[in-house]
Amino acid sequence: MSNTSTNIIVTVNIIEGVPTFLYEPSGTIHVTEATDVTFTLSDACSPRLTFEQPLIAYVPVNEQRDITPSVESEGQVLRLIDTDVDEETICIQLVVTDEYSNSYASPDPRIVNKPPQ
Repeated sequence: MSNTSTNIIVTVNIIEGVPTFLYEPSGTIHVTEATDVTFTLSDACSPRLTFEQPLIAYVPVNEQRDITPSVESEGQVLRLIDTDVDEETICIQLVVTDEYSNSYASPDPRIVNKPPQ
């Protein structure tokens, strides 16, 4: 059985060193089954950016780590494979790098896991 998919387009604009992250669709991601969450950088990003490995925090902190990240397509796609094993809130900061190797982290999108009862 294949995972459910959620696709999110990310537009990042950096003005005077301050990043703004926009998501389409926006809002918290609710996961109730194994899901692939795919973030794709928009062509409208300024300057040209690439994804790096995200920062991931789990609440509660002692929960099993059930998200596997991978950066694909020359840094333009970040895929998170969420097995939805535990009921938890996962805070994920997307990290992008510009052509000068400056890194920028997003305010955290949240993934809420609610396994089937």
